[in-house]
Amino acid sequence: MSDFLSKKFWILPAWVLLLLITVVPIIALSFYNHPSAADDFCFAYMARDYGIWWSTQFYYEQWSGRYLANVLFHVTPLFANGFWYFKVLPIVYLLTTFWSLYALVGVLFKVSPAHKFMITAALVIAYVLQMASLAEGFYWATVSYTYILPQILTTFLLVILSKAYESRSAVAANGWLFLAAVFIVGIVGLCEMFVILLGGLLGSFLLYQLLFNRKLDLRLVFLLVVTLVSSYFILQSPGSKVRQHANPLGGNLVFSLPISFRTTAELALHWMPLILIFVVFWLVWLAHREDQAFRSYLRIRPWAGWLVWAGLTPLLFFPYFYGVGMDEVPVRITNTVYYFYLTGLFYNLTVSVLWLRETKGLEVAQPAILKALLVLALLAVPVAYAFNKNFRMMTRDLTTGTAAQYDRELTERYAYIRQSKQDTVTIAPLQHVPASLFTEDIKDNTTHLWNKCESQFFGKKALILQTKE
Repeated sequence: MSDFLSKKFWILPAWVLLLLITVVPIIALSFYNHPSAADDFCFAYMARDYGIWWSTQFYYEQWSGRYLANVLFHVTPLFANGFWYFKVLPIVYLLTTFWSLYALVGVLFKVSPAHKFMITAALVIAYVLQMASLAEGFYWATVSYTYILPQILTTFLLVILSKAYESRSAVAANGWLFLAAVFIVGIVGLCEMFVILLGGLLGSFLLYQLLFNRKLDLRLVFLLVVTLVSSYFILQSPGSKVRQHANPLGGNLVFSLPISFRTTAELALHWMPLILIFVVFWLVWLAHREDQAFRSYLRIRPWAGWLVWAGLTPLLFFPYFYGVGMDEVPVRITNTVYYFYLTGLFYNLTVSVLWLRETKGLEVAQPAILKALLVLALLAVPVAYAFNKNFRMMTRDLTTGTAAQYDRELTERYAYIRQSKQDTVTIAPLQHVPASLFTEDIKDNTTHLWNKCESQFFGKKALILQTKE
């Protein structure tokens, strides 16, 4: 085993294999995906019947200040019967998640494309395996606009910022800075969580420059102003005010702040066992890298990075607790908090290892200890996959045919509704429900919003879900 571990030929193929095992099921399931009864049909029929602009304005004033998300909700191809869109979108999200992280890794490390691929693969695998919900991550289109899309754009934003600072010409630097501002306006307009994230990150960058470089960075000041102005339009919108007062605890700071930190601490205990496997792989990789492999963005005071990570990550829950006032966090929010928890953890771990090496002359562990830990981590990988909830769920939905039968049932349901000459149509409940794809179906109550939206979409007076006997 010791001789085998010292060889390099197996490492890249191993990461390729692990990545394929993880993401191929996501891609395969995408071909069976359908619009969710929750929201997707509502936005589609409103855009078709009332127009995109009117519908967007209605939501901005009546329910949500997410100005860009409201536009994206209503430009969905579903209003023109584009059901294909829901099969393509999850694949686009998966590929752009990989692309954005690959680009960010290139900003932080000066390594070969193969090494950038392996680092990115590790992050994507760790993210997918521990998402709180695959359905509310990749597959539910409406929710994806407000969480996975802005987290991808935020990752790209960090890459764009590096281009602004590294460009040799003023014209190019200003061009990248303008693009960063455009991204900020868009990201903030997708979800309130990113008001906290972008404001916190940019404010931390600015404060770091002031404290340690004795410099007022006007570029960061400009971007922070853009963030604050954009935040005003989302937080002070009529729709946000309506939503904030929908529950008694909405707008309650004493409730919202402590529960944000408590929720993060509880989830971190759940996330850590799997993350530790990747930490071992990461420490082994770092131990074999020369100092030239690390770019300047990794040479900061470690305590500053950990402080921002530990303080900012829990605050990502704050907009939900403060704005909605409920103590049970939707899994779609947990998905995104985990993404930034994961990437922030590995960034700060790298900063700390590099700082110990360059300033204290210390290595994290002796080679023999790292090799022993690597053996344990390698043995833990198949066990982790065997017991991983997301991997088991995806493979079960595919191998049992549940996803394929779900796709067939819904396709037949749509055809039956369209062909029916009755204004009120009774439809059978789904017999096959893939947990990895499914969010909600219509209810047995014709006045429920999901029923009303779907009946409007198909041009029927009412849809009745037949009760199971």
